Amino acid sequence: MWTSVECWSYFYSNTTMDWDTARVWCKTHYTDMVAIQNQEEIGHLNSWLPWKNNYYWIGIRKIENIWTWVGTNKSLTAEATNWAKNEPNNGNSKVKNVHSVEKSEDCVEMYIKREKQTGKWNDEWCKKHKTALCYAAACKNDSCLYGECVETINSHRCECTPGFYGEKCQHVVKCNKDEVMAPQNGRVDCLHSYGDFAYNSSCRYFCEEGYQLSTPGPQRCNEAGNWTEVSPTCELVQCQKLFPPSSGSMRCSDPLGPSSYRSTCTFTCAEGYELDEPLSDTLQCEPLGKWNASQPSCVAVQCSALGDLENGFVTCEDETEMRFSYKKNCSFSCDAGYRLVGPTRVTCTSAAEWSEQTPHCEAITCQRPEAGAQMVIQCSGSELRLDATCSFSCESGFELQGANTTKCSEDGRWSEAIPTCTAVRCPALQQPAHSVLSCEGDAEMRFSYGNACSFSCAPGYRLMGPSRVVCTAAAQWSEQTAHCEAITCKFPEAEAPVITKCTKPLTELGLNSSCSFSCEPGFELQGANATTCTESGHWNEATPACKAVKCLPLTAPEHGHINCSNQEPVYNSQCSFMCDQDYSLKGQELLICGHDGTWSGEKPTCQALSSSATTVAMGVAAGGTALASVLSLAMWILKRLRQRASKFELNSNSDIEEPPQVYKNSIDSLI
Repeated sequence: MWTSVECWSYFYSNTTMDWDTARVWCKTHYTDMVAIQNQEEIGHLNSWLPWKNNYYWIGIRKIENIWTWVGTNKSLTAEATNWAKNEPNNGNSKVKNVHSVEKSEDCVEMYIKREKQTGKWNDEWCKKHKTALCYAAACKNDSCLYGECVETINSHRCECTPGFYGEKCQHVVKCNKDEVMAPQNGRVDCLHSYGDFAYNSSCRYFCEEGYQLSTPGPQRCNEAGNWTEVSPTCELVQCQKLFPPSSGSMRCSDPLGPSSYRSTCTFTCAEGYELDEPLSDTLQCEPLGKWNASQPSCVAVQCSALGDLENGFVTCEDETEMRFSYKKNCSFSCDAGYRLVGPTRVTCTSAAEWSEQTPHCEAITCQRPEAGAQMVIQCSGSELRLDATCSFSCESGFELQGANTTKCSEDGRWSEAIPTCTAVRCPALQQPAHSVLSCEGDAEMRFSYGNACSFSCAPGYRLMGPSRVVCTAAAQWSEQTAHCEAITCKFPEAEAPVITKCTKPLTELGLNSSCSFSCEPGFELQGANATTCTESGHWNEATPACKAVKCLPLTAPEHGHINCSNQEPVYNSQCSFMCDQDYSLKGQELLICGHDGTWSGEKPTCQALSSSATTVAMGVAAGGTALASVLSLAMWILKRLRQRASKFELNSNSDIEEPPQVYKNSIDSLI
C-alpha cells in the first residue's frame, strides 16, 4: 500500500516482519524505512495509515547505545525526539525468549491511531513482528545544481553549497570587481571558475623587477561575496644592511633608497690591511634582494714566512695562518748548547717587511742538569764539556722514570732527557660496600708513596678495621683495609600481655628502626611506648611491662553478702551479690570488672520484703486452731526464698577462659 504527495511517497507492507527484515524489504522495494522529519509528517502518517494491531516499524535503531537514524547514520537529537510517555524504558518490559534470556529493546515502533499517545514512539524488541513503513525519495540527480537535495514531507528542498543560492542553487555569489586593483610597478591576472569575479575566482599579483608584493596572495572571492585579501602593493626590494669592515671603511650610493634595489657600496681598508677579495671591492643590490657578492673584509698584510734557526727555533704570537701578518711579533731561541746572536724579537710592518734581520745560534757547552724533586745527580767534572756524564738516582719511596745516565753531545745537548722521580704505587684500593673512601693527592697519584686513605661508613653501618692506611716505600699499605658492617639491634623480646610491633622485619632492624609497644585489653603499659635502634646497636628505651587494670573494690550491701572470683578487683574479675532473709536484691546480681577499670553496673542494694511475711507471723500467735495452716504457709515462703536465692555460676568472658566458679548464698543452710 502507498500514498504520495508531490513525488514524496509512503509505503507499508501487507504482512508483519521483524525490524531487520522490514528494513531489507523497504530498501529492496523503495528507498529506506521512514525517517520522521517533523510533527506535520507524523500527523499526515497518523491520518493516512490504517490501524494495525502491532503498529509500524520506523527507521530508528540503538547503535552502540545511541539512538540513530539508519538512513543517514545521524544521531537522534533531543529536540527531534517524539517518545511516548515514560519511553524509551528498555528495562520495564524486557522480552524473554524460550531460554529466559533477556533481550534489549533496541528498535522503534510508531503508534498509529492508538487511543493514547497516538503518533508517539516506543522502543521495542527488534525480533517482534510489525508492519514495515517505507518511503520513496523525491530527490533526483539534477534536483540541485550546486547543492544537496534534502527530502521534505511534501517535496524536497536544496541546501546550497557555500557560494551558491537560488531554488536549485543555480546562481553564484559575485565579488566587487572594483576592489581588484593593479598595483603601481606591477600587474594583476585573474582566473574565474564560475563567471567573472564570482565565487572561487582568484587573482594573482606580480611586481616589476626590483619590487616585491606586500602580501603573497592570491586574492580569492569567498562564499560571502567578499575578497579574502585587500589588493597588495609592490614595494621596493631591500637588501641586507651592510656595515663598514673592521680596520676599513664603506661608501654607498642609494638611488632608490638605503640598501635597496640598485644600491652600490664600495669598500676600502686602513694602512697595513687589504681586502680579502680584491676583485669584489664594490657590491650591488640585485632584484631578488641579494647583494651580488659577499661583503669583503680587511685582513692584515703578510710578511715573509720565518723558518726555524739553525740549532734554534722561532716562536710567534700564535700558530694560525696570520702569525706572520701586520703588527705580529716573533721571538727566537736556540737549542740546548747554543746561544742566540742578534735580535730576540722582530715585528711585521705595514710594508709587509720584518723590522730587523733574523739572528743565528752558536754552540755552547752543556748546561748542568737541574735536579728535580726527590732526585740525586752526580756529574763528572765541573764544566760539563763534551762527553761529560751525569748519573741520576731517587730517594727512598720513589723510582726513576727515564735513563739513569746522560752524556754531553757535540750539539751542546745531553744525550738523554733529564729523568724524573715518581712515587712508588701501592695496589689500588676498592671502595668497600656502604663506605666512603677518601685519599690524599690527585686522582692519578692518590695510591702512591706517602699518601694516606681514610674509610668511613654510610649511616646505619659501623667500621670494622682501621680508619686510615698509608702507602709505604715498599709499595704496600700499612694495614689491612677495613669494611663496613650494618648496625642492627636484636628484637625487643617481651612477654604477654605486651604487644610489640616493629617498622621492619625482625632480621632487618637496623639503625633508626623503631618498635612500638601496647598491651592486651585489660592491661596498661608500664614504661616507654616506643624505642629506636641507635648507632651502638642497642635500643634507646627499655622494654616495658603491662600491668592489669584494677576496678575500685566492692563491699557487701547492707543486709547482704558479696562473693568475688579474685581477691583483687582486676580486669575480668566477677562479684555476685545476695541478701539476708526477709530482704530482696535490687539491681544486678553479677558485676564484672571491665578493661577500662569500671564495673559493668552499679552495686545492688537489699530491700526488706513486703508485709505478707509479717502477717504470717501474726496468724501463728492468734491461736492454736490455725497452727497447721500457718506452719504450711511459712514453709512455702521459705521454699520460695530458697528458689530465688539459687546458686550463681560465674564464667569468665575474657580471651583466656578460667574454669567456672560456683558461689552459693546462705539460704541453703536454712532448709
